[in-house]
Amino acid sequence: MSQVARCSWSSRIRPALLAAAVLVVVAGCGGKPWQASFRSSGYGKDQVWVVHAKGKPKAVVVLLHGLGQNSGEQLEPWQAHLAAEGYDVIYPRYESPPPDPQARNNIVGAVGRALGTLGRPAVPLVLIGHSRGGRLAVEAAAFLQPRLVLAFYPGQINPSFEPPTNLKLIPKTTDIYLFVGDRDTSVGNAGALELDKRLLAFGVPAAQIHGAIIHSANGFVADHGSVYTLSEAGKQAIWDRADRLIERAI
Repeated sequence: MSQVARCSWSSRIRPALLAAAVLVVVAGCGGKPWQASFRSSGYGKDQVWVVHAKGKPKAVVVLLHGLGQNSGEQLEPWQAHLAAEGYDVIYPRYESPPPDPQARNNIVGAVGRALGTLGRPAVPLVLIGHSRGGRLAVEAAAFLQPRLVLAFYPGQINPSFEPPTNLKLIPKTTDIYLFVGDRDTSVGNAGALELDKRLLAFGVPAAQIHGAIIHSANGFVADHGSVYTLSEAGKQAIWDRADRLIERAI
């Protein structure tokens, strides 16, 4: 039994290339602000945003949104934070309109193109996803071979809608974290438990699969949309946790 199954969870259970970059200011050393620069390329499902790390990149982080043709702006603050921490960031749209049965393949293709834009840095790859993006991050790991996968509030798969993924292809060196929000009434723990079951069925060692609960505290409510929360308590629950796991993995 994996760590996920052992968790005592509740049973409720536009353009081809933007002419100008979008800038987000992050406080830097010596009072001089550092600016995260967002650049977009591609159309529709092939659109992808790239953010260069502050300084030499320590890793490349792929951030995957939930269901919908979400633009890069939706998780822009988190992207800017990750870039300020020293990670190149890739944010693919991957479906437009949603849901796209080829979403997984769209992600793999977009990441490959974006890595070329970044000069294919010789650093570890990390996949972070929310909801549908959390589940797709696990599936894309079979092709992208990341060092780490962080799936926040993963959604469930519709086997009749999307092509199957051979999860046995996920490297033995990849750690997978499945997070459940204690106030998530949209997917509860169902998606995480389903992913856990599928991973084990494909022979992924239980030691690679980790389950954890995101707890509500200090005004932060760990519901399904809490990855968008910009409160300090929310950042501690989501961003800081991700930062620690990335640093440990790389």
